[in-house]
Formats: sequence, C-alpha cells, structure tokens
Amino acid sequence: HAYSRRAQLGPSVPWQAGIMATAGIQELMSAEARASQIVAEARAARGERMKEAKREAEAVIEKIRSEKQAEFEASSQATQTKDEFDELKTKTDVEISDMTKQFNGNKGAVTNMIVKVVTDVDLKLSETRKLQGKRASGQTL
Repeated sequence: HAYSRRAQLGPSVPWQAGIMATAGIQELMSAEARASQIVAEARAARGERMKEAKREAEAVIEKIRSEKQAEFEASSQATQTKDEFDELKTKTDVEISDMTKQFNGNKGAVTNMIVKVVTDVDLKLSETRKLQGKRASGQTL
C-alpha cells in the first residue's frame, strides 16, 4: 500500500521535489562553470590576439625605422662627405698659406744664421778636450 500511494501522489512528494531541486542546482552550477570557462577562453584568446597584434605592429615599426634610418644615413653620408671634404680642403689651404708666409718671412734670417754658424769656427779647446789630449799623450794630470 505505501508504495502505491507514493506513486499516486506524483512529483509533489517532498523527496522527489528535493531530487528535482538538486538536479536543477546541479544543472545551474554546470552551466555557470561552462560559462566561466567560455569567458576565460575568450579572455585568453583576446590576450593572444593583442600580443600578436603588438608583435606585428612592432615588426612593421622596426621595418619602417630601418628603412628611414638607411635613407637618412645615405643622404647624410653624401652631404657629410662633401661637407667634410670642403671643410678639410679649406683648413688645409689656410695652413699651407700660413706656412708659406712664415717660410718667406724667416728664410733670410735662417739663411744668415746657418752661414754664420758654418763660417764662425771657435778654435779654443774645451777643458774636456784638453784633458783627453793629455791622457792620450801619457801626460800626468
């Protein structure tokens, strides 16, 4: 009797309602876990897309930077070489001009000095030469 009575009462019996409630809670928890997993996967995928986009942007920036650097170096090298050459030539010409002026201004004095040194010979012997001569001849000091 007791069993048939439970069957007649249907789902309104408290123990069946408890089972159904537990099943509903389980289903909600499972759905929440799936939703959390989907959100986490979406965040991870977005993070990866952002990292990939950043890497691609850095590669493009580096390519453009190297192209612009090469252009700059090519243009500045030609200009710099010409400018350096012109500056060095001007500086060298000034130095040559200064040396020529100094040479022309001093050549007479230098020529006179050389002639005087060559023609003005002192015939006196120094004390060292006198002592060496005495030693060589065997004289006592």
